Amino acid sequence: MLKSLFGELTAAPLTAGGPVPAFAATAILERTATRLSDEGRMVDRHQQDLFVTGSPALAMREHLAKAPAGSEVRTITLLDPARLWAPGVIKALSDATGQPVERLHLREQATLRILATLERTVVPRRGDATLKIYHADLRAPEGEGLQVPFALMERSEMAAVIVGPMQAAEVQAMLLALNAAVRAPSWRCSALLFLLPPDGAWIASRIVSLDWPRSLQVEVLDEPLVGTSSVWNTLLAAWDRLHGPTEPAADAAALEARAVARQLRNLMHTDGVLGCALADATDGDLLAGESRDAGTDLARAAAALASVVRAHRVASRAMGLPGTLDEIAVVNGSVCHLIRPVQRRPNQFLFARIDRSHANLALLKFKLAEAERTLG
Repeated sequence: MLKSLFGELTAAPLTAGGPVPAFAATAILERTATRLSDEGRMVDRHQQDLFVTGSPALAMREHLAKAPAGSEVRTITLLDPARLWAPGVIKALSDATGQPVERLHLREQATLRILATLERTVVPRRGDATLKIYHADLRAPEGEGLQVPFALMERSEMAAVIVGPMQAAEVQAMLLALNAAVRAPSWRCSALLFLLPPDGAWIASRIVSLDWPRSLQVEVLDEPLVGTSSVWNTLLAAWDRLHGPTEPAADAAALEARAVARQLRNLMHTDGVLGCALADATDGDLLAGESRDAGTDLARAAAALASVVRAHRVASRAMGLPGTLDEIAVVNGSVCHLIRPVQRRPNQFLFARIDRSHANLALLKFKLAEAERTLG
């Protein structure tokens, strides 16, 4: 089953010269992960202890700074305060690839109490960089303890926040702490992904209301997660949208076209979006577009909405309004067109055709703003 669910992964051979199994069972991993100490006790080679006297986050940063970084290895860190999916994803990936789950216990030196357990497994991928997947299981997911996963996230290429069953106050505290963490000088992660529960519209609104750094690409998904395979496939799809497989060098026009297509695909992954496009505000030409069916005429919409953008700009200047035009909404019954002028390309604008009965408008406005910022 795991081979079919995680078919894009490569399995690691466990014995020299022997056949490569479809996937490694836990029992095999346990047998190769232990050794006998001088006292005759079994010692797990894939488990370590890090004793902390002061800040656990600072100790974690110092420990990670000593670890060698491979040029062909990329990292993804999972933050899952409710422990709903991340432990199962790590375990399933380990079983599918034959790679062990390595654990690091952060212990308080005075009492030996475990403050957090960090889990990591390695995911080899055919024709692409190896991924290291991290997860921090916190004993006290608040205050200084919450800084431990942030120490992992700030060094990753992508950080994913899985929001499970949590109280509103807990969600708000986590978002505020994360928003402060991404502004720290030590933060280097360029992509932040939120996976919300089906009833997470209010969480999306909280995320939208926060001011995230322009250098950080934030994506919010509210897709239903029904198992570890669906969680991993969602994470991997988001990773590939951000980074994609290694491609040969291309000219500026080709790179530009791929960047536009990537942003439109991100928008199309949102419930309620019938179509989205990039258009020219001067003549109404459709520059790029995607739709769910042939009934959505993006070219006709682009031509009509271009005149709307021009009219709003004229009205804005006539009223003496400060700043630039950020957003326009054209609502007709159950259909809404959201328009976002591209600030650094005055003659272009993004728009999305939306079914209001199935859409989270706050989330869509946020995604449209993110796409405009990325293209700018």
